[in-house]
Amino acid sequence: MAELKGMTGKIARVDLTSGTVTVIEPEEEVYRKYLGGSALGLYFLMKEGIASPDIHPLSPENLFQVMIGPITGAGPNARSVTVTKSAYNFISIATSGGHAASELKFAGWDGIQVVGKAEKPVYIAVMDDVIEIRDASHVWGKSIEEGEMILKSEVTAELETREAMIRDADLTPEWAALRPPKREGLGKKRLAHVWMIGPAGENQVWFANVMTEGARAHGRYGPGAIMGSKNLKAIVVRGTKGHRLADKANFMRLVKEIQQSELGNYAMRTLGTTNIGSRANLIENGYPVRNWQYTGWADPHIKAIDGVFMDMTSYVRKQACPNCFIHCLMTVEVTSEDPMMDGTLTDMPDWEAMGQVGGNLGYFEMPGATPADPFTGTHVDEAENLAKLQFTTFLFDNYGMDFIEGGALLAMLMELRQRELITPEDLDGIDLQWGDVHAVEAIVKKLVYREGIGDVLAKGAWETAKYFAEKKGKPEIMKYPQTGRRYGQPAHGTRGEDKDALEYVTVSRPCEHTGGGGAGFMQGDYAAAIAGQNNKCATDSLVACSFGSGHMAGKVVDLVKAATGWTDFTEEDLFNVGARQYAMARLFDIHTQQLKDPKEEWDKLVPDRWFDDPIPFGIHKGETAYDGDRKKLFDEALPAYWRERGWTEDKGIPKIETLKALGLPDEVVKIAEQHL
Repeated sequence: MAELKGMTGKIARVDLTSGTVTVIEPEEEVYRKYLGGSALGLYFLMKEGIASPDIHPLSPENLFQVMIGPITGAGPNARSVTVTKSAYNFISIATSGGHAASELKFAGWDGIQVVGKAEKPVYIAVMDDVIEIRDASHVWGKSIEEGEMILKSEVTAELETREAMIRDADLTPEWAALRPPKREGLGKKRLAHVWMIGPAGENQVWFANVMTEGARAHGRYGPGAIMGSKNLKAIVVRGTKGHRLADKANFMRLVKEIQQSELGNYAMRTLGTTNIGSRANLIENGYPVRNWQYTGWADPHIKAIDGVFMDMTSYVRKQACPNCFIHCLMTVEVTSEDPMMDGTLTDMPDWEAMGQVGGNLGYFEMPGATPADPFTGTHVDEAENLAKLQFTTFLFDNYGMDFIEGGALLAMLMELRQRELITPEDLDGIDLQWGDVHAVEAIVKKLVYREGIGDVLAKGAWETAKYFAEKKGKPEIMKYPQTGRRYGQPAHGTRGEDKDALEYVTVSRPCEHTGGGGAGFMQGDYAAAIAGQNNKCATDSLVACSFGSGHMAGKVVDLVKAATGWTDFTEEDLFNVGARQYAMARLFDIHTQQLKDPKEEWDKLVPDRWFDDPIPFGIHKGETAYDGDRKKLFDEALPAYWRERGWTEDKGIPKIETLKALGLPDEVVKIAEQHL
């Protein structure tokens, strides 16, 4: 095969059962169809039969993948994506920022695939072409931050293992007199990067993350549980080969233009996603408060959700991903009168955490008040409320869990307690009330280590609601999990103007928070919505960042051309990458769950609150999703969307002619034939 540019042409397959490493070399045509990242990962799942209902997600047969794309490395906004079958038995695709993605490209790989199960805890060490399976017993059980720092020092390049940065032999006597060696080598810099699970992943909590750099997360759908089921603690990568590009000069020119555009985005450059809190509260009515009973506060003076207030009270250092000028992670030091929280180092937190483990848990109201009451506290009270949010974010990051699903779970339990549908005895004596950070800390520990009721909670909000509905003989409990297709709704509402309900119902993974196509859905233009969704999938296949993608507008195809040398690559080719991912993801979820009527069994699994509970106050007071009309959403809008995609209007099954036009493999077509 001719040497590829942009890609390395190699994917490592690690079998933990046999302890072997093999190399997969996809044909260039496969890369052209799927690029890399999410679409390429899905292609392998479908080709290798992982969609089969006979493959249990937590079994050794499941395929876990970390994938990157053609612009990862020298390109802007580098990210990695995990692709596997989720513990929930649907597709798991989760992206993350950080340096590990570029490091994998520099090591000469387009992805790492893992099958089998090790007899004891292990980690995978990647040093350029050399891949080893190493013992991880010394880091098993350790938190994300502690374990990552240990492993970063264990995988080094040749230069970093030298006794000193400058050896005696390198020095003339005159130079040695001026600069005597201090015996300090580069190894102390810990230049490797790590994808790691915490105790939550080790104990196979269904919504466990794969983490990197302490606070960056492959956060949705529980890829950490799949790593844990394989006794795989981490993947540690150090690369020194660089990134081969077809037209380096043009590629770097495009990168510079994108970076210059990012520099003009003051809000994201200085505050990250914390800059949107006030807008979501006051304008969009799309902020989760108390399990979405409210979508904001009647009093606009809630400073703890504001990025400027966070910056003044706690920001220490701003951080960005490689080649990106947007700062999406800020190191913060929590300041609190509560010794449990005071001095904790964590991240900013980002928008999803602000909502899901902030307002959603009732942290920002004064004791005894509700979101409908005026805020009567001082700036000190605001700072204490912010500390609760930041400390809870730290708990989820350091244990390695998704705070979107976790926040949905905790908020649901708090509302069940509020409505006296459960008691403290149901939670092993923990009285989980709105705003009680100590109760949150206690229940989080239980679910991480699956102790007592924690063994139930570890399966997430939907399964926990089913458990209590049956145990208590109260079917009405199923009204309260704020989940879509059995997974937590992120911090974007459907009853104001934030996100259209049809977007949540149609995205390629359950209740995706960055699915794309928002404007098209709002305007009822399904062709435009589909274009947005497909472009988002293409972004996840490059693999690049959603926040940076706006600055890449009009340059993506040129970036691909400059990286790969495919001078005939077009916007249509890019669009079709996303169309392939959507078709494969839809069929994967239908087939692995053996759905007979996908609309009834899958698509309609959305919160009753969307339709039944109007927004209580604010500029969108009285509004519901689709005017409270479920029929309009599911029997009119959804079939019209499916028709536009070339899928059947009754079940949303991609038609055979659609699949063949996209050039999808026979394995995908055969699954569609079984369900049409």
